[in-house]
Amino acid sequence: MDPLIIQLGILGAICVCLAGIFENHPWRIAIVIFQYVVSGIIKETTSSSLTGTVLQIITTIVILKIPMFANWKYLKREGCVMVTGCDSGMGQATVVYLAETNGKENNSYDQIFAACFNAKASLAQFEKLLTSEQLKYVTVLPLDVTNDQSVEQAKSTVEQWMKNKASKAGLTGLVQFHGVAFNGPAAYMPMQMYERQIQVNFLGYVRVVQIFLPIMKQAKSGRMIFTGTGGGPCTPCPALLTAYMSSKFATEAYCHSLRSEFFMTNTNIEACMINPGFVKPTMLMEEGKKLTEKMWKDCEDKLKSSIAKDEYGPLFDHFLKYSALQPGTHVVEVSKAAEHALLAKVPRTSYKVGIDSKLAPIVGMMPTGVRELIARHGIYGVLSPAGTVKGYRV
Repeated sequence: MDPLIIQLGILGAICVCLAGIFENHPWRIAIVIFQYVVSGIIKETTSSSLTGTVLQIITTIVILKIPMFANWKYLKREGCVMVTGCDSGMGQATVVYLAETNGKENNSYDQIFAACFNAKASLAQFEKLLTSEQLKYVTVLPLDVTNDQSVEQAKSTVEQWMKNKASKAGLTGLVQFHGVAFNGPAAYMPMQMYERQIQVNFLGYVRVVQIFLPIMKQAKSGRMIFTGTGGGPCTPCPALLTAYMSSKFATEAYCHSLRSEFFMTNTNIEACMINPGFVKPTMLMEEGKKLTEKMWKDCEDKLKSSIAKDEYGPLFDHFLKYSALQPGTHVVEVSKAAEHALLAKVPRTSYKVGIDSKLAPIVGMMPTGVRELIARHGIYGVLSPAGTVKGYRV
């Protein structure tokens, strides 16, 4: 085989590996395609192996545009960061992670604000999870993201703390993890369940951004981090998650549009998405069962019959069983993604956390019939760990 082709093949593999570090899948695919196009041109027009190698290296550097390497460099921690949804799960874990890794000389947040729906109970939890030294960096405050007055009060608390402590850098990070999930059949689920999820999972994010944005603009730079679901906008929407997925897709669109507005107006704030797959500590199965029973009862009260449960009950039971059998990603991986988004010199626009989150866009870009066949026989059918469900046609 021509030595030039061998060298180009090796460099192509290196280029693909480097592209894997870059920020999103479409960009990686573009790199690979461009890589092979240029390789073909070099092979046809260059007789020297050395020349071909040099051109290939230059091409790779041009494609990746150097800033990729900035993702490996972390900025110093400075100012304050606020995290919402800290009663449990990803929000609580992120506050703990940031507090445990905080406190290093000249590389420390002034304060980490943990916003919780039930501040008293959450404070008791943090007192168990953190040492007294670590707790010095954490302020727990109450927050109801569906209430303007509550968010304004949280903002006032943050502003007052920064004023009293003379925090020079200001509020440099806003990480939003709050969310609720009520699953059920799209055609029958009560409207209040739709409204609640939209209020918390979408409008709650918007409300927090609009109220906290003025004080974030006072800092020299800032990061806003939002929580989506699975693989992002390319994720196939599973049956029975209609309201939840609708609210998360709205948040995804809001984040990307907001980031574009910041760029167009030269606002020194970055907006990023974290797209976690199954995260075990947030998958509260017992709580999920209670919500499911309430959902069926609400459907029955609304419809004056059990038609919703009769039609969708076996499918729903199968989905819950499937969810319970998933290994899930450890919640600390989400915390690490949040830290990278806060501190990386060039943060990614989207962080896919967990193998299921990384694979979801691939399935989502398949033809509709193919991906629905996968869902039917995979998540909801004989190929899933849950096996078959009596009464559900596979």
